[in-house]
Amino acid sequence: MPNHVDPRRALVFGQVAADYARFRPACPDAAVDWLTDGASVVAELGAGTGQLTGKLLERAMTVHAVEPDERMLAVLRREFPAALAHHESADSIPLADHSVDAVVSADAWHWFPVEETVAEVRRVLRPGGWLGLAWNVPAPQSTWEFELAGVDPDKKESSPADRAGFGPFPDDESTRENFPWAWPVDPESFRGYLATNSALIMMEPGERQERLDAAEVVVRHACRALGTTSVAMHHTAACFRWTPAP
Repeated sequence: MPNHVDPRRALVFGQVAADYARFRPACPDAAVDWLTDGASVVAELGAGTGQLTGKLLERAMTVHAVEPDERMLAVLRREFPAALAHHESADSIPLADHSVDAVVSADAWHWFPVEETVAEVRRVLRPGGWLGLAWNVPAPQSTWEFELAGVDPDKKESSPADRAGFGPFPDDESTRENFPWAWPVDPESFRGYLATNSALIMMEPGERQERLDAAEVVVRHACRALGTTSVAMHHTAACFRWTPAP
């Protein structure tokens, strides 16, 4: 985990599990296809409320959804009963050795203890299997999108894949790909999304309210300027695949 991130933040999402499921976007289809091409049995780490889980099930995969927060997992179980849900952490994957074609994770790898999780990934992967990771990263183009970046307490400018501590993955075993996409947001839905940010959840109520109000105003003004009820917020799905050498 990047050393500037408070590790307590990894444990707060369950407080807003229902809103997390409602407002968080999923990875675009092109990114999911790139991450999972050729896999039929997949372990998903940090599955949360199932944004990626649903995409994997749509592709007729057997999905082992691994999530340490029972509050998040309860939503996933309700929304995606076809998934095989496991209440466990990424560094203790509850699966047999060499049992999955791929291990995947979206917007979560930076929360895991790297060395222990990598060892578990190696253990459960079948020969030729791979680890696939993705992060949805804002890629602002319009003035209002840059304004929103200023409201975000994390001010994301890159995915954790590009930061120190990402993992011990040799270049000759790894590939990366970026998938630009646009997410339609309206003032209320973006407010709801931002309220599921871990830093916002941990803020004092007054400061949190100020941040949410400011974000909602930015999106509302952007919609008014375009004469629309929603606007396209540009992102990049930053993806990574690691195929361990035999």
